[in-house]
Amino acid sequence: MVKVRSLRPYEGQKLEALLHSGKDAIAVRRAEVALRSDQGEDLKSIAKDLYFSYEYVRQIVHRFNEEGLASLKAHYDNGGRPKSLEPEHESELVELALTPPRLIGQPFTHWSLQTLMEVAIKRKLIPKVSLETVRQALLNHRLTLQKTKTWKQSKDPLFELKKSASNGSTKRAKKAGSESSASTSSGR
Repeated sequence: MVKVRSLRPYEGQKLEALLHSGKDAIAVRRAEVALRSDQGEDLKSIAKDLYFSYEYVRQIVHRFNEEGLASLKAHYDNGGRPKSLEPEHESELVELALTPPRLIGQPFTHWSLQTLMEVAIKRKLIPKVSLETVRQALLNHRLTLQKTKTWKQSKDPLFELKKSASNGSTKRAKKAGSESSASTSSGR
């Protein structure tokens, strides 16, 4: 049966203090696992009560037995500098940015950073990165994407013809003051 090793007095005090006034939620939950295991509770019931998997509770106990209180802190793998694009990914992105979206079957006329990033990721040209990483990659090649003004473009193939043709059914409004139906002169 896996169980937390015998706690040293200062470890028990630290776990109790952390449990009652801890600010790091991960450390608090791990401390609770260690204390409950020390009190003799089996790992399956701890896992069930805390909505953890049994394997995760075993991992917490094993880590506590090896590392002590240091094991309670969260171990994040995603810290540090954000990902940047490899040169080959960057060149693929630039090539896509210079291609009109309509040419590759997209329903818009200009790229926005968001749509460029989404299409590049969907086509597996670049890995998942932040919008800022995409913007910086484009800036490295002196490319900027401006905010697009929203307007609709008709899908009607005869749109250009219809747009420039005059419609005779609409009468033009008369300019104010050009003709008047009532005479204002008194005849004197």
